[in-house]
Amino acid sequence: MKSALAVALGGAAGSVLRYLLSKFVQVFLGISFPLGTMFVNILGAFLIGFSFSFLVERLAVHPLYRFLLITGFLGGFTTFSTFTYESLTLLREGENVKFFIYFLGTNILGMIAVFLGYKLGESL
Repeated sequence: MKSALAVALGGAAGSVLRYLLSKFVQVFLGISFPLGTMFVNILGAFLIGFSFSFLVERLAVHPLYRFLLITGFLGGFTTFSTFTYESLTLLREGENVKFFIYFLGTNILGMIAVFLGYKLGESL
């Protein structure tokens, strides 16, 4: 039960931060491309990679903290469901070039970010 509560608390905080940061980036840049969500997903991928290698493998933190931070907070922070919805919207609106940039950019840069985060956490 403690682990579920940790996931719920972390998820709520991560979701709120995702919303605020994504909207901030979108408003700051003032473009119609969903860069706010893309930015959050790439940052989240980096943070998950770092947290796993540094906190789980290196420091071996208590599982409750892993549930709070990785499963809860970063799970709520990353936005795959929003990503897929925005991808579908771009396709339905005939924005094929924007779709491919968004889809491939998020996935490729996300993989690079999770790898770099993992390596950074591994090296500390």
